Amino acid sequence: MRLFRKLFKGRISARVSAGWNEFTFPGDIINPSAVGVFAPPGVSGIWSGVYLARALQESYGESRVHFIAHRDFSGIAGFLPWKPEVHIYDGDPGTTEPEVPPGLLVFAAEPGDDLLRFVERTEPSACVSTGDHPSVNLRVKTGEALFPGSICSMMSVLDLKPVPGWIPETPAILSEKASAILSPVSHRTLPYILATEGAAGILERRRAEIPLKVVITDGKNPGIPPETDNVILAAMVAGASAVVTTGRDLWIHAVALGVPVIALDRKGEFTGWNSTPARGETQFLEQWASLIRRGW
Repeated sequence: MRLFRKLFKGRISARVSAGWNEFTFPGDIINPSAVGVFAPPGVSGIWSGVYLARALQESYGESRVHFIAHRDFSGIAGFLPWKPEVHIYDGDPGTTEPEVPPGLLVFAAEPGDDLLRFVERTEPSACVSTGDHPSVNLRVKTGEALFPGSICSMMSVLDLKPVPGWIPETPAILSEKASAILSPVSHRTLPYILATEGAAGILERRRAEIPLKVVITDGKNPGIPPETDNVILAAMVAGASAVVTTGRDLWIHAVALGVPVIALDRKGEFTGWNSTPARGETQFLEQWASLIRRGW
């Protein structure tokens, strides 16, 4: 089996810690009793979890995937073509509503201390990830480090089904809510660019061409309510013609949703996703001009 050849070439490493249930490899990967995704809190965590859940839906069937997510971000699971069984946590990731089934085969795109608390409090059969962390006992080594490509690579190594080229789709009800905020009278939005105040300010100060209406997401006079949550913001990003940002979260929303994005990352913090932000204003303006020339 190709999976075994990859295993013995060292591309998969297994680390079993005390307290794990008995796990048979590769049988419990091929035919698990239940499979789930743990998404840590945060914009990157939820979107990498969504991409991972999509691949698992393709591999195991939509009815068998459990999705563990923080309450503030759990609504983004609705961007999947089939809504999984969602398990929500608040303060303690090990306490979910509803409870996860015992013996769950857990996949995690971004393992960390929240995942560790989850596996300590529940009874997973194993935890699979490309990342190296004490919460992971089956690590899949790939040559791809950036999302979403690293998820496709992990699926290929495990002989599961990657979904290359997939882009999340906004549920109609979320698109309608976003339109109602952006165009409260007609509920029909004209094409727009979603931007942080800082990014829009650079374009205006440097007299860059701005061909569409700009909706500001932050600052003193935002074009959206300050209390707009991440789920509605994601729907707004999905409906935008382009995104211009100095904020990492907005950048991740755009990359995950396949929306053209120009980002200014002065501190080198925009990592993990397959898009190259500008490191200075000159490069930022050059990228913007290039986007304008080729269109969206």
